[in-house]
Amino acid sequence: MEHYQKVQKQREDTAENEIRVAAGGQVSKYLGYAFRILNRSTFKHISIRATGNAIVKALILIELVKRRIGNLHQLNKIHSMMIIDKYEPKMEGLEPIEQARRVTAFDCILSTEPLDHEDPGY
Repeated sequence: MEHYQKVQKQREDTAENEIRVAAGGQVSKYLGYAFRILNRSTFKHISIRATGNAIVKALILIELVKRRIGNLHQLNKIHSMMIIDKYEPKMEGLEPIEQARRVTAFDCILSTEPLDHEDPGY
């Protein structure tokens, strides 16, 4: 792989009331943003998403938000997703490489209004 460089992926836009937790991110900054969304905006819910090693930080964030705000309804979804990494050759004559990997993903909705009680993740 030393003759290849990873191609940057196009980032898809996130909603204003969505937090995508990264493994290298700081929980305190995510927490501040979550409070701004739930306390000072017109949104009634917040969506928290994480994959792989960031799931632990997402769970910490969710518990802190629930403890400080209180009376929140929670809906969880755990699934796996396929991520395809693309590598372009640094040298002439080599073919591009695509490498697929499956990662665990976690989505959580915290809402001030009741959610679907019939959903298995409630």
